[in-house]
Amino acid sequence: MLEQSLEAKVAMMRESMGDVRTVGARTRPGMTKLMTELRTMVSMRDRRNAGALMEISNIERDMQRIDRFRSLIIGGFQQPAPGGFTCRDARNNQTHVSLEQLEAEIGSLEGVAQRLLAV
Repeated sequence: MLEQSLEAKVAMMRESMGDVRTVGARTRPGMTKLMTELRTMVSMRDRRNAGALMEISNIERDMQRIDRFRSLIIGGFQQPAPGGFTCRDARNNQTHVSLEQLEAEIGSLEGVAQRLLAV
């Protein structure tokens, strides 16, 4: 969903700048390619305003943090536990993930999506 929204935003920005090519080198570019294209389009649009580029950097940092959390859950899930579940990280350390922490990360991802579309 986030990729589709970002792809639509980049396509809209391209069209407003007079470029009608498809977004990215493929029909379905990944998030990395889309973020690179967004950064390029914003830098061409706002040559003197670095605020939007800083916001894109902050969004990318937050997306990486959320992706690490997602990888912990997907790759390291062990078993349900009271109030959440246990996982093992890349170093084989056992970690408890609470349901509140999971809900906070979901909310954070939704916030990132809104910030990304607002750039």
